[in-house]
Amino acid sequence: MAVAGIAVARKAIPDIIARMTPIREKYAKTGEVKWKNAKYCGGMVHEGYIRLLFELLDEGRLHFHIRFSRMDEYDHKLSGPRKKLDTVSKSFYQLLLHRPVAYYGKLADIYVYPDDGSCTRLLPDQLGALHYEAGLNCIKTIQPRSSEKEPMLQLLDCTLGALAAYRNGRHEKPEISDTKKRLSELAFGLTGWLDITGSCYNKRKLSRWNVTPKYQKSAAGGTSLG
Repeated sequence: MAVAGIAVARKAIPDIIARMTPIREKYAKTGEVKWKNAKYCGGMVHEGYIRLLFELLDEGRLHFHIRFSRMDEYDHKLSGPRKKLDTVSKSFYQLLLHRPVAYYGKLADIYVYPDDGSCTRLLPDQLGALHYEAGLNCIKTIQPRSSEKEPMLQLLDCTLGALAAYRNGRHEKPEISDTKKRLSELAFGLTGWLDITGSCYNKRKLSRWNVTPKYQKSAAGGTSLG
């Protein structure tokens, strides 16, 4: 599983969206741009979005943070009544706490707009817990939004999906399309990383976080303390 986020100044967003528009128009793309539909037009719109994200990183216009975790290592019963959904929801929580809050909480007010869905529905209720753990009152809102209507979430999803595919080794498996193989290898190459395992700590511009759960599922089906 992978969750990720873009950190960007509000004033930079109109210019970024303006740079996304010609990519869509060039290939007559209507509707949502997301990893799931990367086969459209040979993935050229998605490639444009991936390349744009890394161009913006190089220009210092945004930061990108991604968190990987192996779902088969978690005892989902301990996450909460929704089990796997709560495991994913907690992954979003941890990403918020240890990336935007830790990196920017003392410098700026933070407005969080995650992709809406079952996994992020309860995040707004965790605002107080985030502030308590961080010792900061920096998050002004957590408001899930529809990625279909939010271009910045689409920009994020293309690179998130590509790197998640690479982390899962799907680029080496025959069942993946040639388009998604090309895009996943492109995204990894643009990171400049030598490897996608392990973690890049204190990298505000581009951070990678591979997680080992505190409570791990044992081979016998029980739970062990990691």
